[in-house]
Amino acid sequence: MKKLWAAMAAGLILAAPGAAMAMDSATLLENPSQYRVIYADGKKAVYADMATVNAVQSRDLHASIENISFTMYVENYVKNPDAMAYQTGDTVADIQQYEAVAYGNKNADRYRLETKLTAVYDADGREIGGPSWKGKKVKLDADDLYYSLFRAVHAPKAE
Repeated sequence: MKKLWAAMAAGLILAAPGAAMAMDSATLLENPSQYRVIYADGKKAVYADMATVNAVQSRDLHASIENISFTMYVENYVKNPDAMAYQTGDTVADIQQYEAVAYGNKNADRYRLETKLTAVYDADGREIGGPSWKGKKVKLDADDLYYSLFRAVHAPKAE
Protein backbone atom coordinates (compact mmCIF):
# COMPACT_ATOMS: atom_id res chain seq x y z
CA MET A 1 0.00 0.00 0.00
CA LYS A 2 2.84 2.37 0.83
CA LYS A 3 4.38 1.69 -2.59
CA LEU A 4 1.10 2.59 -4.27
CA TRP A 5 0.89 5.91 -2.41
CA ALA A 6 4.53 6.68 -3.19
CA ALA A 7 3.97 5.95 -6.89
CA MET A 8 0.87 8.16 -6.96
CA ALA A 9 2.72 11.01 -5.21
CA ALA A 10 5.65 10.71 -7.63
CA GLY A 11 3.26 10.80 -10.59
CA LEU A 12 1.61 13.92 -9.19
CA ILE A 13 4.95 15.65 -8.74
CA LEU A 14 6.04 14.74 -12.26
CA ALA A 15 2.74 15.90 -13.74
CA ALA A 16 2.75 19.29 -11.97
CA PRO A 17 5.18 21.07 -14.34
CA GLY A 18 2.98 20.12 -17.29
CA ALA A 19 -0.07 21.55 -15.54
CA ALA A 20 1.14 25.15 -16.00
CA MET A 21 0.38 25.35 -19.68
CA ALA A 22 1.20 28.20 -22.00
CA MET A 23 -1.74 29.96 -23.60
CA ASP A 24 -1.92 30.84 -27.28
CA SER A 25 -4.48 32.71 -29.35
CA ALA A 26 -5.64 29.61 -31.23
CA THR A 27 -6.53 27.79 -28.00
CA LEU A 28 -8.63 30.72 -26.80
CA LEU A 29 -10.55 30.85 -30.08
CA GLU A 30 -11.00 27.10 -30.60
CA ASN A 31 -12.53 26.38 -27.17
CA PRO A 32 -15.40 28.85 -26.67
CA SER A 33 -17.16 26.70 -24.08
CA GLN A 34 -14.11 26.76 -21.80
CA TYR A 35 -12.72 30.21 -22.63
CA ARG A 36 -15.68 32.60 -22.63
CA VAL A 37 -15.35 36.17 -23.86
CA ILE A 38 -16.56 38.38 -21.02
CA TYR A 39 -15.38 41.73 -22.38
CA ALA A 40 -14.12 43.04 -25.71
CA ASP A 41 -13.28 46.36 -27.33
CA GLY A 42 -11.05 47.48 -30.18
CA LYS A 43 -7.86 47.03 -28.11
CA LYS A 44 -8.39 43.76 -26.25
CA ALA A 45 -10.57 40.74 -25.60
CA VAL A 46 -10.97 39.34 -22.09
CA TYR A 47 -11.58 35.61 -21.61
CA ALA A 48 -12.63 33.73 -18.48
CA ASP A 49 -11.43 30.15 -18.08
CA MET A 50 -14.70 28.48 -17.09
CA ALA A 51 -12.84 25.41 -15.77
CA THR A 52 -11.34 27.57 -12.99
CA VAL A 53 -14.44 29.58 -12.04
CA ASN A 54 -15.51 29.41 -8.40
CA ALA A 55 -18.60 31.49 -7.53
CA VAL A 56 -19.51 31.98 -3.88
CA GLN A 57 -22.65 33.76 -2.67
CA SER A 58 -23.20 35.05 0.84
CA ARG A 59 -25.63 33.04 2.89
CA ASP A 60 -27.67 35.91 4.30
CA LEU A 61 -27.96 37.98 1.08
CA HIS A 62 -27.52 35.20 -1.46
CA ALA A 63 -29.19 37.09 -4.31
CA SER A 64 -27.15 40.25 -3.92
CA ILE A 65 -23.57 39.50 -2.85
CA GLU A 66 -21.33 37.19 -4.87
CA ASN A 67 -17.58 36.71 -5.28
CA ILE A 68 -16.31 34.99 -8.41
CA SER A 69 -12.69 33.81 -8.67
CA PHE A 70 -11.30 32.69 -12.02
CA THR A 71 -8.31 32.65 -14.36
CA MET A 72 -8.53 35.55 -16.78
CA TYR A 73 -6.75 35.92 -20.12
CA VAL A 74 -6.44 39.34 -21.76
CA GLU A 75 -5.62 39.18 -25.46
CA ASN A 76 -4.15 42.57 -26.47
CA TYR A 77 -4.25 43.55 -30.12
CA VAL A 78 -1.57 45.28 -32.18
CA LYS A 79 -1.99 49.04 -32.49
CA ASN A 80 -2.84 50.16 -36.03
CA PRO A 81 -2.47 46.82 -37.85
CA ASP A 82 -1.96 46.99 -41.60
CA ALA A 83 -3.39 44.72 -44.31
CA MET A 84 -0.39 42.38 -44.10
CA ALA A 85 -0.99 41.86 -40.35
CA TYR A 86 -4.56 40.78 -41.08
CA GLN A 87 -3.47 38.46 -43.90
CA THR A 88 -0.80 36.75 -41.84
CA GLY A 89 -2.87 36.71 -38.64
CA ASP A 90 -0.38 38.84 -36.70
CA THR A 91 -2.96 40.98 -34.91
CA VAL A 92 -2.31 39.78 -31.34
CA ALA A 93 0.43 41.62 -29.45
CA ASP A 94 0.37 39.51 -26.28
CA ILE A 95 -1.81 37.43 -23.98
CA GLN A 96 -1.75 38.27 -20.28
CA GLN A 97 -2.79 35.66 -17.72
CA TYR A 98 -4.29 36.83 -14.41
CA GLU A 99 -5.65 35.24 -11.28
CA ALA A 100 -8.74 37.37 -10.74
CA VAL A 101 -11.60 37.84 -8.32
CA ALA A 102 -14.72 39.82 -9.19
CA TYR A 103 -16.67 41.10 -6.20
CA GLY A 104 -20.28 42.19 -6.61
CA ASN A 105 -22.79 43.73 -4.24
CA LYS A 106 -25.97 44.28 -6.23
CA ASN A 107 -27.88 45.92 -3.35
CA ALA A 108 -25.27 48.66 -2.90
CA ASP A 109 -24.37 48.72 -6.64
CA ARG A 110 -20.65 48.27 -5.87
CA TYR A 111 -18.31 46.12 -7.94
CA ARG A 112 -14.60 45.50 -7.73
CA LEU A 113 -12.08 43.47 -9.70
CA GLU A 114 -8.80 42.32 -8.16
CA THR A 115 -6.17 40.89 -10.49
CA LYS A 116 -2.71 39.42 -10.12
CA LEU A 117 -0.64 39.05 -13.29
CA THR A 118 0.90 35.58 -13.41
CA ALA A 119 2.32 35.29 -16.95
CA VAL A 120 2.50 36.95 -20.36
CA TYR A 121 2.60 35.01 -23.63
CA ASP A 122 3.02 35.93 -27.28
CA ALA A 123 0.34 34.94 -29.81
CA ASP A 124 1.98 31.52 -30.32
CA GLY A 125 2.03 30.65 -26.61
CA ARG A 126 5.69 31.33 -25.85
CA GLU A 127 6.14 32.94 -22.45
CA ILE A 128 7.51 36.46 -22.49
CA GLY A 129 9.79 36.65 -19.50
CA GLY A 130 11.74 39.30 -17.76
CA PRO A 131 10.90 42.67 -16.30
CA SER A 132 9.14 43.94 -19.44
CA TRP A 133 5.73 42.86 -18.15
CA LYS A 134 6.24 43.22 -14.40
CA GLY A 135 3.79 45.67 -12.89
CA LYS A 136 1.38 45.67 -15.85
CA LYS A 137 -2.22 46.25 -14.86
CA VAL A 138 -5.38 45.67 -16.80
CA LYS A 139 -7.93 48.48 -16.92
CA LEU A 140 -11.47 47.15 -17.07
CA ASP A 141 -14.87 48.37 -15.96
CA ALA A 142 -15.57 46.14 -12.94
CA ASP A 143 -19.37 46.20 -13.11
CA ASP A 144 -19.54 45.33 -16.83
CA LEU A 145 -17.06 42.51 -16.35
CA TYR A 146 -18.89 41.23 -13.24
CA TYR A 147 -22.26 41.04 -15.00
CA SER A 148 -20.81 39.30 -18.06
CA LEU A 149 -19.07 36.78 -15.83
CA PHE A 150 -22.19 36.35 -13.69
CA ARG A 151 -24.25 35.51 -16.79
CA ALA A 152 -21.58 33.05 -18.01
CA VAL A 153 -21.42 31.30 -14.63
CA HIS A 154 -25.19 31.00 -14.17
CA ALA A 155 -26.13 30.21 -17.78
CA PRO A 156 -27.64 26.78 -18.37
CA LYS A 157 -25.21 24.23 -19.74
CA ALA A 158 -25.79 22.98 -23.28
CA GLU A 159 -25.44 19.21 -23.30
